[in-house]
Amino acid sequence: MALGVKLWQNSGRTVVEAALRPPCGRFIRPGLIILKLGTNDLSRLDPLVVGSSIEELVTILHDTYNVKLICVCQTLLGSDPVFNTRVRALNKYVKTFLEALPYVFFWGHRGFWNSPQEFLARDGVHLNRQGQYKFFRSLRGAVLKSLRLCSIVEH
Repeated sequence: MALGVKLWQNSGRTVVEAALRPPCGRFIRPGLIILKLGTNDLSRLDPLVVGSSIEELVTILHDTYNVKLICVCQTLLGSDPVFNTRVRALNKYVKTFLEALPYVFFWGHRGFWNSPQEFLARDGVHLNRQGQYKFFRSLRGAVLKSLRLCSIVEH
């Protein structure tokens, strides 16, 4: 049986909206989903609420859609220090909430935390060319780790 892999970015939707209409209807029983979460929810919800919603979403993906492994990627910082405090809190909550779930792991993007400004575009929100390259290299690492874990789970 081939392992289905899906990278899912919530692309303008909130986690709550995603939980109501999961992306799984577009493909058949994926073995792995990698969630790349943005910051849309953080603009109006407390990081604790968002983290809890992410936990609920991965539980739905596993229990309802039989996803064997879910990788949740760390949310990246922007240029606003106040907002970055919320991002750091969200990452802390998500990592803590997901530790008890054996079918999910948290992926931290290394190298974005010491000088995040050098990886941001002029708008201070999106990644520049160098940031995109670094981000996709990190996602490659998440996929490779996920595939190793999936092979362990299947045996």
